[in-house]
Amino acid sequence: MSIIKKYSIYFFIVTFIITSLELLLRIYSNFYNVKFINDNRYSQMFKVYNQGKIFKSYKNFFLYEKNLDQKRYLNFYFDKKNSELKKIWDYKFSTNNYGLVQEFDLNVEKESLLFLGDSFTEGQGAEPWINSLGENYKGLQIINGGIQGTGFKQFENLDKYFSNIFTIQKTVVIFISSDLRRGIVKTNNSKCLKNFSECSNRNFILGIPDDKNFDIESFVLKNIEIKSEINIKKKTKYFIRDMYLYNYMRNIINTFRLKNDKNIKINLNAILSLKNKYRNDIIFIRINDPNEIMFKKISYETRLINNFFKKNNIKYHYCDMNNDLELFHKFDYHPNQLGYKNLRECVLNILNKNL
Repeated sequence: MSIIKKYSIYFFIVTFIITSLELLLRIYSNFYNVKFINDNRYSQMFKVYNQGKIFKSYKNFFLYEKNLDQKRYLNFYFDKKNSELKKIWDYKFSTNNYGLVQEFDLNVEKESLLFLGDSFTEGQGAEPWINSLGENYKGLQIINGGIQGTGFKQFENLDKYFSNIFTIQKTVVIFISSDLRRGIVKTNNSKCLKNFSECSNRNFILGIPDDKNFDIESFVLKNIEIKSEINIKKKTKYFIRDMYLYNYMRNIINTFRLKNDKNIKINLNAILSLKNKYRNDIIFIRINDPNEIMFKKISYETRLINNFFKKNNIKYHYCDMNNDLELFHKFDYHPNQLGYKNLRECVLNILNKNL
């Protein structure tokens, strides 16, 4: 038997096994209504703000511009299968005198309670939930340090910045397990964001005029075509992400793929640094991840976090979001209004028992 024929047989066998497993997992998933939430959806999402300067970058973190007043914020998903643009959310938010998503201005003379976290803490997807806690909690001024897309190291950077301005007495870190993999995120105000007439079909974050007659949907649809023009490397990556076999084996794959991930190590060190700084005056709260709700099992990142917290004798609290995907927006999977109400009640219950 020739080498070519031999390897052709091996290739056929491997392909047959993978195809068969993929088919069986699809049948199983359809029967038990298991749906996947992967990063491919981001390639067909469009964030839309009232045009203008929204973000302000610093050395190792970013905030929003100060004193933004009722900025409209929309999120769209383009459903390729049905060629349909679907609105995920549409709401308004304001920022305070320090560029945080919070309706209350901050006073440097007040002792403060600092919330650190990502977009779930910021309140992305609905009107910011931390506003409903009020301006103070047990005599401490509330600071909403939640910033979208950030991880533990960026939480630490933001803490250092605000600790030089305010007297931080207590800190609450709210996180999802995937924050463990995030590096430093900074964003800027593109020409498109500042002026809608400067937008091209290569922009992912768009600015629109403050005009109720402006056709937002038609404007967004102009951006669809270029997003379909993806190179072979990206198409392969997206194809693998969509495979049922990959999704069911993701934890096993990540065990090897992320074994020496630098961002994970940096973020774990940041957790320990925050704990050592605040000692008994810090509370960690993990939020249930939609992926874990769907698969009904913890992720690789959660397993790492559990082991790290246990090893270092650090306690964290848990908001399970009722294990209900109905508390999250479809396609994007940030909490919706009901989801943030649930989160608020959980966080407030933890604070009342521990502060």
